[in-house]
Amino acid sequence: MRARHFPVFVLFFVLILCSCGRSAFAGPVKLIAGTSLITDVLQALCGGNAEILTLVQGSSCPGHEDVKTGDFVFASHADLIVLHAWQERMPQFTTMLKSIERPDLRKVLLTETGSWLVPDNQREASRQAAAALEKAFPEKAGDVRARLAKRLARIDAAEAEAGKKLAPAKGRAVIAAQMQAEFVRWAGFRVLATFGRGEDMSARTLADILQVVKGQKVDGVVDNLQSGAKSGLPLALELGVPHVVLSNFPDSSPDVPDWFSLFSAGVSALAGI
Repeated sequence: MRARHFPVFVLFFVLILCSCGRSAFAGPVKLIAGTSLITDVLQALCGGNAEILTLVQGSSCPGHEDVKTGDFVFASHADLIVLHAWQERMPQFTTMLKSIERPDLRKVLLTETGSWLVPDNQREASRQAAAALEKAFPEKAGDVRARLAKRLARIDAAEAEAGKKLAPAKGRAVIAAQMQAEFVRWAGFRVLATFGRGEDMSARTLADILQVVKGQKVDGVVDNLQSGAKSGLPLALELGVPHVVLSNFPDSSPDVPDWFSLFSAGVSALAGI
């Protein structure tokens, strides 16, 4: 019997039907994350089934990062964009969304406030990201919920371990960068004064801060990597106290690829003051 050969157009039609029937999560979906904080959560909740573009890298200051040409190309084919609420009106993102002309591109704003280093805030952010994924890809809602439960359990365990490590340092007094003050207070420290970005520091600013803490025991100075790792160094040198630098974003260095390693590194640094 002679073998039957299907016309090329028939095979092409079959391939189209197969591809149209494929689940949205069967292959990697394309997600855009506003920062590496969001990327970390999305990676955990998607379980490796997502290709994620991070608009603001971990080592960068969100206010100073520009969108790249490749970001526009990725965005033109993306399935979902997830931003911090404070990013919605930033020029680099509004320009990108306007340029790609994708009115169908779903956009989700995470409305949590405060430092994501604080476990309660991280839990809330994870829940909101999970809700966004469940709505966008309902056929995978069960998988997302299961991964969320595991993540929340890991956060609980990390918080409990941190409490033990930080107990001896509770009540110590520091001067802290504004972007780290909430986390430092969560860790049990008293924040006597705060300071801003490196470019905002001046001799007058330093003198004013020293005047605020005059006569008080200062145990250390805490800087924020993204707003200037050496912003508070002159204060530490003047007071003769330890100077530590914390990061607000995962993937800001090779040793902190995710939230858990970032949180642990921050806790260890503060415990050493």
